[in-house]
Amino acid sequence: MDDEDGVQTAAGQRSHDSAQENPARPLRFQQHWEAERQSRPEGSLTQRTESQPQSAFADFVVSLRFAADSSSGDRARAAADAAAEMRRVVVALTQAGLEAEVRPAMRARRGHAAAYEAEAGHVLVFVSCPRARLVQEWRRSRLHDWLGGMLALRRVARDAGAAAGAADPYEVDPDARDDPARLLAADETTAEAISVAERQRLVHRIITGAQADGGAAVRPDGTQVAVLALHDAAFNREWVRHWARKWLVDGRDLRRIREHFGEEIALYFAFLQSYFLWLALPAAAGVAVRAAGGSGFAWPLAAALVVWTVVFTETWARRESDIATYWGVHGVQRTADSRRAGFRPDGHVADPATGEPVPVFSPMRRWGRRALGVGVIAALAAVLAALVAAIFALQTFVGEFYAGPLAPVLGLAPVVLFSACLPAYTAVCTRVAHALTEYENYEYDAEFTAQLTVKLFVFRFLQDQLYLFLTAWVFVPYRDSFERWLSRGSGLAGVKAKASDTPAAAMVQALLAGFVVTSQALNLVTETVVPLALRWWTARARHAAAAAASASASASTSALSATGDAAQLQFIARAAEETRLPEYSTFEDYAEMASQFGRVAFFSIAWPLAPLAAFVNNWFELRGDAAKIAGATQRPIPRRVDSIGPWLGALRLMCWLASITNALLVYQFNPGSGLLLPPVTDADAMKRYGRTGLTMALVVLLFAEHAFLAVRWVITRVMASWPGAYTRIVERSHALSRRRWLERAPLSVRDLA
Repeated sequence: MDDEDGVQTAAGQRSHDSAQENPARPLRFQQHWEAERQSRPEGSLTQRTESQPQSAFADFVVSLRFAADSSSGDRARAAADAAAEMRRVVVALTQAGLEAEVRPAMRARRGHAAAYEAEAGHVLVFVSCPRARLVQEWRRSRLHDWLGGMLALRRVARDAGAAAGAADPYEVDPDARDDPARLLAADETTAEAISVAERQRLVHRIITGAQADGGAAVRPDGTQVAVLALHDAAFNREWVRHWARKWLVDGRDLRRIREHFGEEIALYFAFLQSYFLWLALPAAAGVAVRAAGGSGFAWPLAAALVVWTVVFTETWARRESDIATYWGVHGVQRTADSRRAGFRPDGHVADPATGEPVPVFSPMRRWGRRALGVGVIAALAAVLAALVAAIFALQTFVGEFYAGPLAPVLGLAPVVLFSACLPAYTAVCTRVAHALTEYENYEYDAEFTAQLTVKLFVFRFLQDQLYLFLTAWVFVPYRDSFERWLSRGSGLAGVKAKASDTPAAAMVQALLAGFVVTSQALNLVTETVVPLALRWWTARARHAAAAAASASASASTSALSATGDAAQLQFIARAAEETRLPEYSTFEDYAEMASQFGRVAFFSIAWPLAPLAAFVNNWFELRGDAAKIAGATQRPIPRRVDSIGPWLGALRLMCWLASITNALLVYQFNPGSGLLLPPVTDADAMKRYGRTGLTMALVVLLFAEHAFLAVRWVITRVMASWPGAYTRIVERSHALSRRRWLERAPLSVRDLA
C-alpha cells in the first residue's frame, strides 16, 4: 500500500472510531442534504432559488449489517470483522473521490423519553460526492455515450424549427456530433444543472463501479450490504398529492418523474398511462355488448379484441422509441456505462475501432450455460404447473362435486393452499432463476435484466393464467370423465358426492370475473394499502416518541436539546428506517400489467366487462404505484433504459395467444352457427360441455392464427409508412450535414450536385 492509501486508511479508521465514540457528532452529509433542499422550492426538481454553488451533494447511504452473537468470543470476533469491513468500505469510497461518514444506525426507543437508541449490528455510511468528482463522472459518462453512438441532441428553436418544417422538438447537435469536446464542456454551474436522477445515477456508479474504472466496488449483496438513496419527503408529498387531483398524467408529470427517479421509472408510468388510455376502447365495447343484452362469446367482439391488442402493442413500440429518442437514451442499453459490475470476462481483446482492450466472454460457453438453464427452468415450470393443477383439481372437487360435511370450510382449502404454497415455491424459483442468470454471465445490465425477466415471467404466466385454461379446455370438455372417476372414488371412500350442473359458459365467466376482481383488489391492498398503513403507523409512533423526547429535553434543558443533536439523531433514524424498506423493482408492476393484459386479451369475450374492470383498476394503480414508491419501498436507483425490455415481447406473444384462445372460446361456447361454427344438434350437450370436436377445433385454431398473422402484417406495414422520431431526426441530421458540406464546397462541385 502506498503512502496515499495509508493516509486514507488512517482517515477511515479515525472516522469510524470517532463515530463510535460520539454518534451525535455533526454530520456533514445532513448539512449538504438540507442545503440542496433549501436551494429550491418544495417539490421542485431543477429550479433553484439561490446561485451559491454547493461544495458536495448528499444522496446515498451504505448500510452495513453484522451478526450480533451471544457468546463473548463470537461478539469480539464479529466486532473485529465489522471494524475491518467498515474500514475497507470507507477507504474504498475515499479512494474513489467520495466523502464517507460512519454512524451507528439509530431507532426509536420504546418506553423512553430519549426517543432514540443505537441499533446493534447495524452501521450506516453516509456518502457525499464533491462537486468536482461529480462533474468528472458526468464528463466521463457523456464521453461513453458519444463513443457508444448515442445521439447528441439539442432543442430546436421554435422559429427555426417552423421554418425548416421540423416536427420534432429536438435535433442532432452537429457540432457535438463531430466534436465531443463540446459535450464535455463544464463550468461552475454544471453540477447544479445536472438533474437529481442523473446525479444519483452517476454517484451510484462511482460507489458500485469497479475500482479499475475509478469506482469503490461497494456492491450490495441483498443481506449485509445495501446501497440506497434517501427519499425526498417534500417531493414525494407534492408528487402523490398532485397526481391524486389529476385525471390524466401528462408529459410534464413524466418529465418530472424522469428528472427525479430516472428513465426506468418514468417509462413505466408512461407505459401504464398509455395502456390505461387504450383500455378505454375495449371497455366501451364491453359495456355496449352488455347493454345490448349480449352474454359474451361473440365473434365480432373477439375479432375486435385481437385487432386492439396488435394495434396497442405496435403503437406502444413506436411510442417508447420516440420517448427514448426525445429523452436522449435511444441505444443506451449497450454503452460502456451499462456494463455489469458482476460481469466476469474470459479475457480482453483490442477494439477494432479504438484499439482499447474490451472484455469478452465466449458466446459458446454462454449458450451452453443457457441450455442448462432452459432445462432447469422447464423442470421448475413443470412442477409449478402440476402444483397449480392439483390445487385446481381440489377446488373443482370441493366446489362442483363434494356434498359431505364441512363443505363450506373445505371450500377455503384451495384458497389457503394457493396463498401458502405458490408464493413459497415461486420464491424458490426466483432465487434459482437469478442464480442461473448470474451463471450465464451477461455483460450488460439490459441483457441480464431481460433474461431474468423471461425466466420469471414463465412462472408468473403459469401462476396467473393456467387456472382459466384448465377450466375451459380440461375440466369442461371432460366433465363426465371426472364425474365417473369421482363417483367410483367417493363410493370407495364413503364420501358423499353430487353431480356438477353448472353450465360450461357460466363456469368460465364466473371464474374469470372472480379472478379479475379479486386479483386486482388483492394486488392494490397488498402492494400499496398495507405497506403504507404500516409505514404510517410506524411514523406515527416515531413522531409521538420524538415529541415526548422534545418535551422532556425542553423541560430538563438537556445537553441533547441544547446542542441541537436531536434533529441529527432523528435524521439518522429516518435513514435507518429506509434501509428496512423493501427494494423497489419494476418487475412486479410490469408482471401485474402483463397478466392483466393477458386476461383482457384471452377471456374478455367470456366476461365483456373485464376491460372496464381493468380500466378502473389502472386509474388507481397509477396513483397507487406512485404512493408505493414514495412511501412503501426504498427510493429506486435511477437507471437509463430505452424500452420496457422483454415485456414488449411478452405482450406480442400474448397477442398471438389471444388470437387462438378467442377463436377456440367462440367455437366452443357460442351457440350460433355460421363460418367455422357447426350447428348445434344437442342443446343439453352444448350447455354442459360446449363444442368438443377436436378436428374442427384444430381447423379453427389454424384459421385464427393465419388470420392474426395477416392482420398483424397489414398493421405493421401501415405503421411503417410513418417513420419514428429516431429515423426522422437522423435523416434530418444527414440532410443538414450534406447541405452544409455543399454550401462550403467549391462552385464547380455545387454545380455537379
